[in-house]
This record gives sequence, structure tokens and C-alpha cells, in this order.
Amino acid sequence: KLKLLIMSDEVLFKRAEKVIKSHKLYLRSDMSRKLLDKYVHIPKNKFATVFREQSGFSFPSYINDMRLDHAASMLLSHPSHTIESVAIDCGLPIQQTFYRLFKAKFGMTPTEFRAANL
Repeated sequence: KLKLLIMSDEVLFKRAEKVIKSHKLYLRSDMSRKLLDKYVHIPKNKFATVFREQSGFSFPSYINDMRLDHAASMLLSHPSHTIESVAIDCGLPIQQTFYRLFKAKFGMTPTEFRAANL
């Protein structure tokens, strides 16, 4: 019976992940459980557990990780875009938050990342 519950959580997560990626929901600054619920219903009492156990991240951290990967890609593929426009395009419109999260993930600021990789 326990295995069935784990499989169910895995299926829920895989469906959610597919929707988040295919609709690029992670790029929306208004991304929330409520928004995801329009596409994939994950019961409220299971939501946090499903994301933490299946991805290793809380839901907000999971979304931000996807945003930051997208930002890193954009910084390199669009060198003429400002750091601020990349942050906004990635769903992180508050500059301080973007810089803090980016540095925590990559160990350098977006400017340093771009300079080191171009």
C-alpha cells in the first residue's frame, strides 16, 4: 500500500513538472500553487510533500531553480539583454532577489557569470 502512495506522488509530480515545463509556468512572476492547480490538481495536504520528496526542493525553490537555469542560459544567448530584463523575463522582477538567488546557485553575480562564460 505504501508503494502505491509513493507511485501516486511520483505521478502527480511528473504531471506537474510536465505542465510547468511545457507551459513555461516557471517564467511567470505570479507562479503559485493556485496557478498550477488550474492544470494539475495536487491535494493541498500533499502539495508540499510531493514537491519536496520528488524534487528535493520546496515548491518555491523548485520554481526558482528552473528560473535561474533559464536566466543563466539567457545571459549567454542574449548578451545584449540587460541583467534586469533577463531577471524580469525569468519571472524574478525584484532585482535584489534575482541577484541573491543567482549568486547562491552559481557562486557569482549574473554579471560575473556572463563575463566568465562568454
